[in-house]
Amino acid sequence: MSQIEAEERFRFANRWTATLFAGVACLYGGDLNCFDDANVYPNVGAGVQFILKPKAGIVMNLEFAAGKNDDYGIYLKMGYTY
Repeated sequence: MSQIEAEERFRFANRWTATLFAGVACLYGGDLNCFDDANVYPNVGAGVQFILKPKAGIVMNLEFAAGKNDDYGIYLKMGYTY
């Protein structure tokens, strides 16, 4: 499996940022290859981040991502540094 993703962040307030991202993954090996659309998985998404504790670098992140075959996810992450 290989994946590539691009992300752009926008700061719109002192403690708030927004993120847009897009990427694609591919499964390969054995009989699988990246030239078969069934093995290619594109994705797009967006999110917002709020810096909970600026001195400690603690961030809360809410993201929505959509992929192939109407798959999607909503993710809430907390506690990593920005």
